[in-house]
Amino acid sequence: MMSYKNIPRLYINKELKSNKEIELIAKDTHYLKNVLRFKENKKIKVFNGIDGEWEAIVISKDINNIRCLKKIKKQFSEDGPSLYFAIIKSNNLRWLLEKSTELGVKNLYPMVTDRVNIKSFNFEKAKLHLKEASEVSERLEIPNLHELNTLKDTLLKFNDKSGNIIFCNEARDDIHLSNYLKKNFSKNISFIIGPEGGFSDNEIKSIYANPYINRVKIHDRILRSETAAVLVMSIYKNYLQLLE
Repeated sequence: MMSYKNIPRLYINKELKSNKEIELIAKDTHYLKNVLRFKENKKIKVFNGIDGEWEAIVISKDINNIRCLKKIKKQFSEDGPSLYFAIIKSNNLRWLLEKSTELGVKNLYPMVTDRVNIKSFNFEKAKLHLKEASEVSERLEIPNLHELNTLKDTLLKFNDKSGNIIFCNEARDDIHLSNYLKKNFSKNISFIIGPEGGFSDNEIKSIYANPYINRVKIHDRILRSETAAVLVMSIYKNYLQLLE
């Protein structure tokens, strides 16, 4: 039986089925040809978030066309939490997106808050980070990246159908997330992570006043946004595995 462990994976935004020939986008061709030094007739794995994972073969000398051979994994929906996060500097943001993806985040909601100095968000670059992290981590789906919103507008959207919404608070008197999950575990769960420097006093008041938000602490120290996101995802993932 063939081992697929060390075969590269690519996300292909096209239908996958037996014997279908697919033209690769330029970035994927560059990756296979110039980074991995691929040659014609080499095998890869491909997925699109709908049709499962497929074994495919490169069928052109220019490494820009492949043919699907056979399905090797059935598609299934990957449960995971949602993460609401304040946008941060580019390199830190990339780390947050990549590691959250590797740890199984389902939805990502970027926000602008009072202490965010960055007012724009490069969606195309962010989507590329999510794609690459999904390819490497053996995911069958890429996380959903939602539109940029202010914290104020985000809070207004929460209601009794929003599931379990958890504010990861810097205050040290709240219940720890791991203990909270033991009593209130839900797969329909969302985490709110603050910006560098934390939320402003007015934002904290708005969060505290929202009846749909629960508060927890995740550490005894003040953490960077990307560190907090990874810690939250790790705690959740660990608890989920204990239940399985």
